[in-house]
Amino acid sequence: MLKILMIILAILGVVVISGFAWAKHNGYCSGGDFMQRASERVSHKLELDDNQEAKLKGFTEKLRALRDSSSEGRTPIRDEIGGLLTAPSLDRDRVTALLDERHQTMTERKAELVNAFGDFSDSLKPEQRTRLAELIAERLNHRWGGPPHWVR
Repeated sequence: MLKILMIILAILGVVVISGFAWAKHNGYCSGGDFMQRASERVSHKLELDDNQEAKLKGFTEKLRALRDSSSEGRTPIRDEIGGLLTAPSLDRDRVTALLDERHQTMTERKAELVNAFGDFSDSLKPEQRTRLAELIAERLNHRWGGPPHWVR
């Protein structure tokens, strides 16, 4: 019985380690590599010219910068919320203030991101824009199991 258990655990370990290795190799464990490959894929599929590639690179850089700054600010807020949750009673005003602060930050960043994507999108030709919409719809369909509401 012990021998069978050890064999099962060894096989499970190999499967898990292989899965992590595959994910790291394919860019799922490193944000920079994944974004770079996604941008290259979009550039290839849409057959972008140099100006359009520069706009896409600007959008990608803005997305990366926003992601990095968002992850930097996450730890102090998480620690403070952890402290609030361990207190004898919940300081509702402080939790509301933290949520409002986070919402304000996300609202400001949303405008920057939409503007960067708009610059890229405006540089596309009509057929490229149609193809981009198809790529996004395919990705959403694949990821969530159904077409997005604007395609139905």
